[in-house]
Amino acid sequence: MLMRKRIPALLCAAALVLSLLAGCSSEKDTQPPAEAEPEASVPETILWINATHAVLTELNGWDYTKFGGMDATDANKEMMIPFLDEWWGVTDHDSAVENIDWLLTEGHRAEFVEFMQMLVEDGWSDYSEEDAAAMIGELLEDEEAGKYLAHAFAEYQIYGDSSIDGWDYSRALSLLGWYYIAGFYTETEALDKALEIARELQGKFSSWDELTESYMRGYEYWSEESADARRGTYEELKGRSDSPYNVAWNTTLEKSW
Repeated sequence: MLMRKRIPALLCAAALVLSLLAGCSSEKDTQPPAEAEPEASVPETILWINATHAVLTELNGWDYTKFGGMDATDANKEMMIPFLDEWWGVTDHDSAVENIDWLLTEGHRAEFVEFMQMLVEDGWSDYSEEDAAAMIGELLEDEEAGKYLAHAFAEYQIYGDSSIDGWDYSRALSLLGWYYIAGFYTETEALDKALEIARELQGKFSSWDELTESYMRGYEYWSEESADARRGTYEELKGRSDSPYNVAWNTTLEKSW
């Protein structure tokens, strides 16, 4: 479960580091069973959308074959409304729109890029990740903060400004499903917006692996903890016969609802 609004500890830590450096910063039935009604197949576009955040859906114990992770029942609506309020500050349609707009225009990636560019300008590219982690950890008296800050910067130097884009876009797509379950968006409204985002996301990455690693980098930046457990969930999901990633990355995404 992921909160939207937070003053990132890494960002605060960075400001301190920079200032220190600069200032030195269910009866059996005898009758034959009735034939079950065949379940309607889920359109590939919806399965694709669901796959973008299947790791989180699995961790929440929900169903990655369903848009929103569950059926849109009254009971699930009653559960989802306080869930969105607590973790995202979303209480109605307007605040739902606001959160999606924030994720698409800024998200955590905007502050991430701004901070990383400051580090580049301050000459941190000259340090190895190990040396940077040690220096920051000592300055902040927090070894873990130093490690994650230095690692985020090392990855930024490889992947550039789009390093954690998958984190924000994946969360936007998961939120749209939850908005539908909560009744803040109609199903069509949520899916229409999800299709728009999914098409953009598909153009940013070339595979499920690439998207997932970007998501994991963003998770580590936001949480200041390892994403290895989530990577393990991703690998386990890939190995299932009903894997959410059975739908091809390059699937033609089209409206089917």
